[in-house]
Amino acid sequence: MRFKSARQAWHDAFDSPTTAFDYEAIAGKSTVMARSKRRLKPVLRDDEGKVICRLPVPRTEASETLVGKGSAGRIMDACEKGMVQSVIAQVRRADPLAYCWGMAAYAPPASRFRERAALLHYLMSEFDQWDESHDRTGVSKLALFCITACALRDVNGRHIDLKQARTLLRCDKIIWDKHWKRLWQRLQRRLDPLPMRALGPISEVVEDYKKRLCPDG
Repeated sequence: MRFKSARQAWHDAFDSPTTAFDYEAIAGKSTVMARSKRRLKPVLRDDEGKVICRLPVPRTEASETLVGKGSAGRIMDACEKGMVQSVIAQVRRADPLAYCWGMAAYAPPASRFRERAALLHYLMSEFDQWDESHDRTGVSKLALFCITACALRDVNGRHIDLKQARTLLRCDKIIWDKHWKRLWQRLQRRLDPLPMRALGPISEVVEDYKKRLCPDG
């Protein structure tokens, strides 16, 4: 299992094909080289062996990857996943909303319907307390978009394209700015604290594991 970051650890804890560290490779005794699957195209030559033309070839680089080997690797992988999952279970008990965010944003598959439904219920419950006059159907569409867009922004820094939100609501920018923009901002602010609440305990596990695995950095 990979311990690159808290998000990666949360993902890999529920990802079945993820493999454990190759401790031989870490010690420098063996390595596994992962190369691009693209095949190099040959240079065209004439009958005398002279180059006629060189076809463009995509650049490929070999990169060293650490992977588990055999039953020992699978056992270690299962232990590491269990360790992270136990911390996630503690998050679930202590902060169910943060747990739902973590499962919806980080765990595969990307579409976690139960957790997304819980987040949607949370946003709609917040909306009901605001005494707004917006149509609930439109608000629910905007809330679902908010969950997905904020998750993508959290995971890979993807810019939120509000044109998609306007398309869902079938409104132009003038209507958006006048009637929907403030509501969007309020919904987004309700989700903003969740990544830190979900990832905090996992970050502690990841950093501790890195220190014990590679104490010299």
